[in-house]
Amino acid sequence: MVLFTDVYQWLTPDMWAWAHGNRSEAQPWVLISLDSPLYASGLTPPEKFYHTSFNWIASYKSDSDVSLPFGYYEPFLQDRPLDMDLKSFVQNKTRLIAWMSSNCETLQWDRLRLVNELNEIIHVDMYGKCGEKEVPWNDRKVINTLLGNHKFYLSFENSCCDDYISEKFWRALDIGMVPIVVGASLEQYTKFAPPGSFIHVEQFPSLAALSVHITIVANNEEKYLEYCRWREKGRIVVISQEDQYVTPLQPQTQCSILERYLQYNSTREKRLNFMGKRWGGSCRGCGEHWIKKYMFSS
Repeated sequence: MVLFTDVYQWLTPDMWAWAHGNRSEAQPWVLISLDSPLYASGLTPPEKFYHTSFNWIASYKSDSDVSLPFGYYEPFLQDRPLDMDLKSFVQNKTRLIAWMSSNCETLQWDRLRLVNELNEIIHVDMYGKCGEKEVPWNDRKVINTLLGNHKFYLSFENSCCDDYISEKFWRALDIGMVPIVVGASLEQYTKFAPPGSFIHVEQFPSLAALSVHITIVANNEEKYLEYCRWREKGRIVVISQEDQYVTPLQPQTQCSILERYLQYNSTREKRLNFMGKRWGGSCRGCGEHWIKKYMFSS
């Protein structure tokens, strides 16, 4: 069995041809990626190998053979906390919106342009290489201190792909902010996120309408706390940024793949249509309405 992971762009067409030429018929190949298809170009084989390369996928996608989410929500069962004070999520929040990113040039859509245009309407504190102050990406204490006094966080993904809800979203909830999201569809956020925990740009007819809603919620404690009610009903589990770099190859991932291998029958299982709807075709766009003007033409 061969695992393909963390490959950005070094697998050339000749190398793919060499790999296929040295592959036995019964040898399974596994794609492992926490990046979207747009940022895992090294995992994309030449066209003639689209449908004959991978047997299984381990990724953030919920329909993966091995699912590797960046975080998840779990309702309380018998361990519901009794002393939950939702107003603590409003106290000491003196700032409005934060955004932190060091990836200023994105491939699918103009994220920075949207942030700048929102900033022209209501103030956004911008951190990282794309903002006014760089922050150590792995210093949780500094990040929590810097972002913790903001009411909202711009969880704008670099890719708008099915199920792609990255650490940006889960980290914002973990710190105590309300995420404003661009990425997966509204339906997918509703499926995976804590109920009522986020603001999706597709819920509004324009950037101006979104800005008005943010302003109203920020100035009304009861309306803001509506986005925190989920905390009385469940908790989130977050994969830290440090762990994300090793999550695809952690023992539980490899054990899950090994379990599939032990049940593998090369004559019965077909290789995946890699560039089909399931993976390569899952990045269709960031929305159907006004957000489309920020998309780069393909």
